[in-house]
Amino acid sequence: MKNQEFKNTVMVVLDTHRYDRLGSYGYHRPTTPNLDSFASESLFFKKAIAPGQWTIPSHASLFSGEAPAVHQTVQADDVLPKEFQTLASRLSAAGVNTTGFCNNPLVGVIQNGFKRGFDHFYNYCGAVPSTPQKQKDDLLQPLRKLWSKYTQLLRRLSYPIQNTFASPNEFFLAALRPLFVPLWTKAGNFKGMNARSIRDTSAFVSKIENDRDDQHFVFLNLMETHLPYAPPDNFVRQFVPYFYETPEAQRFMHNFNKKAMQWLIPLVEPFNEIEAATLSDMYDAEVAYQDHLLAQLLSALDTKYHRENTMVIFLADHGEMLGEHGYMGHGFGVHEELVRVPLFMRVPGLTQKNQVDQRVSITQVFHTVLDYFGFDSIKMPYASEVDVGCQSLLRVKSRANSLPKNVISEAFSPENAIRIMQRHHPDLIDQYKADVTHRAVYQEDEKMVAIEGYSKILYNLAGDPGESQFYQDENRIAALSQVLDAYLEISASRGSGSSRNKVSLKDELIQQRMRDLGYLE
Repeated sequence: MKNQEFKNTVMVVLDTHRYDRLGSYGYHRPTTPNLDSFASESLFFKKAIAPGQWTIPSHASLFSGEAPAVHQTVQADDVLPKEFQTLASRLSAAGVNTTGFCNNPLVGVIQNGFKRGFDHFYNYCGAVPSTPQKQKDDLLQPLRKLWSKYTQLLRRLSYPIQNTFASPNEFFLAALRPLFVPLWTKAGNFKGMNARSIRDTSAFVSKIENDRDDQHFVFLNLMETHLPYAPPDNFVRQFVPYFYETPEAQRFMHNFNKKAMQWLIPLVEPFNEIEAATLSDMYDAEVAYQDHLLAQLLSALDTKYHRENTMVIFLADHGEMLGEHGYMGHGFGVHEELVRVPLFMRVPGLTQKNQVDQRVSITQVFHTVLDYFGFDSIKMPYASEVDVGCQSLLRVKSRANSLPKNVISEAFSPENAIRIMQRHHPDLIDQYKADVTHRAVYQEDEKMVAIEGYSKILYNLAGDPGESQFYQDENRIAALSQVLDAYLEISASRGSGSSRNKVSLKDELIQQRMRDLGYLE
């Protein structure tokens, strides 16, 4: 790491956020005025691609700098192998303070190695959230310390139970019953406490400015745009104006918010017109509400100090299917609604929007942050020293090789969702080829979708951005297949020696706790 003045990075993951619902990406509704304003003076990536279709593989790549085929952390109960040193670990070892604020249980609660390297990591999700404690020297301080120790004990007891839901087992399937969904989505803080986490993050970045005594890496994950949808009334009235006068829309949303199983698998039947509109518009309301909440953080970062010393990154880990192509949620496929994501960053010294039209992978954010903090090169598992600048998105104007010629996204089948389909809708597995890996290979405006063991088809995204019509071209398929084969061969060699672990479960204890909670008889 180079000698340098103090620098900071704030990285905000807008979990489950579609790129096409931001005004800065051409959306016609005023869903994101605050983010759009920020994007207008950012290094703006028009065609960013997520390496995976959902939280686990995408965050594992974001934190490790490796593709899913390399790190193989692709299931909810996978642990990121210890050989893959995380971004936070590398920064912490170099003396950078690392702090996480997280609303996603798959990142903040499950013991999967994602928190490695964070000096402080706050969970706003799960049965017993852990949030920053107020530091006040008053008569109540002993009580606050006692309460802190009590909640720490509760977290230690609750984590094994919560880890259970990462595995495709009876506990997970039982939790999907509509009777139990409100329990874990509300009482269990499934979507976290987004407003509070933004307030705490805003206070933290203001403290960084006031102290000015160290370097900081701050990670924030927001879950407001994830199901279930229940935005405040004023946002519903603005973006779903017919909702309160349309009983069918109200019934559908009320029921769909409790049918968690339907969030995870392809559609059994297409949505009708009012259902599709309600779902899409409620998603917009959630997007707008989250943008409203982010105004506080953006204001805290809109100071001379942070403009000169802090790189601020906004991105999504994946998008969301809302019925397109027969899919719901983010479990399957590599369609654009799912793997194309927003990505823009305000870099000190940049005063206006600088748009990059070529495709990039959000895996490159890993190298970008290291580059910003002054790393020249790093040692990656099973590889020689890697030139950070070759992958850094900060070099897109000065180094042509910082933009990959080909970008690849992978959708490994989530075992939990396959288990659901096997039990309830086995016909969907064959219909959507859901039990095999789907991959997308991008080269300029051409996209090849390869369904492992079945087919390879092409889309021209310049003329068909909605992927409504695929075509066959043997020469182009052969060329892109070579790219894919080389990628898989390199990935296999790079990841072959790493350790593979699953989240640890103590079955007897967990089964008893589940009986106590009423999930099992």
